[in-house]
Amino acid sequence: MRVLGLFATVLTAAPLGVGACTRAPAPEQCPDVSPGDLVITEIRGTQKQDALGVWVEIYNASGGEVDLIGTRVVFRKLDGSGETHVLVRRSLAVGAGAYVTLGLFADDDLRPAYVDYGFAGDYPTTFLTAGAVQIEACATEIDKVVFDNLPAMGTYSLGTQPPSADANDLPAAWCTDATMTVAGYPGSPQQANIACP
Repeated sequence: MRVLGLFATVLTAAPLGVGACTRAPAPEQCPDVSPGDLVITEIRGTQKQDALGVWVEIYNASGGEVDLIGTRVVFRKLDGSGETHVLVRRSLAVGAGAYVTLGLFADDDLRPAYVDYGFAGDYPTTFLTAGAVQIEACATEIDKVVFDNLPAMGTYSLGTQPPSADANDLPAAWCTDATMTVAGYPGSPQQANIACP
């Protein structure tokens, strides 16, 4: 892991168009996490814009409860351009060894039950099919995953248990999870992933 000083602590979303509103700055927060304490474990892409939506799952490997308020998730293209910054703007407690899902939905009561926090207000562009997802806390990189192409069906899933930031650096530790659960969605948001073959 490495420390990055590229991003300001307070950021607003880019305008959506002429006359569009810009999000108000969030209070400055600094989650008490270190590199490797939060691990990106599963990513679901656009899937032709179906109703199940886009989401990113994060595992709390810190050994204690973490409140994600103030955590920043940065999405960027493979060439490093086209960055989109998502800021967790409210309290979002994650227990030790638990999973949390951030999804491309409005952060209101209408978001799906498998999404703990909606980041649509910070993400005004089309979701990447290839790129990188990075978690930051006060400009410190906590975890990062690079993906070449998200699966057309299911999710891009880290298949190691327990999840770790070292394991998710290895492409061989990732696979496609197209399992349809009882709830009717693919993958395993908010819970442990299947083991990769």
